[in-house]
Amino acid sequence: MRRVALLLALGALAACSALPVTGDGVVALEISYTQPLVLRLGQTLTLPVRAVNQQGDSVAAEIRWQTPDTTAISVDSVSGAILARVGTGTARVQARVGTLHSDLISITLQP
Repeated sequence: MRRVALLLALGALAACSALPVTGDGVVALEISYTQPLVLRLGQTLTLPVRAVNQQGDSVAAEIRWQTPDTTAISVDSVSGAILARVGTGTARVQARVGTLHSDLISITLQP
């Protein structure tokens, strides 16, 4: 499993007193998935995500999803369900809480 988001920076930021924190106390988003991430045409996928606080504990937060690649995939902004709209190429998706965004996650699209 690969843990992606801002967790690499979490350890370095934990020592800082001026962390960028959302209103919910979220300092990072952790998304777990296996590499490579492949989605077939018409297939739906939901990635597990959790919001974490400065101590690395899970925090209840309103997580939203988005994609800059709306012609290749669609993503339900609340559930995070990703649907492949095309059968070739790559697409990206990311989670967010307020103004805090996860890294873009690449998805390989196949027929």
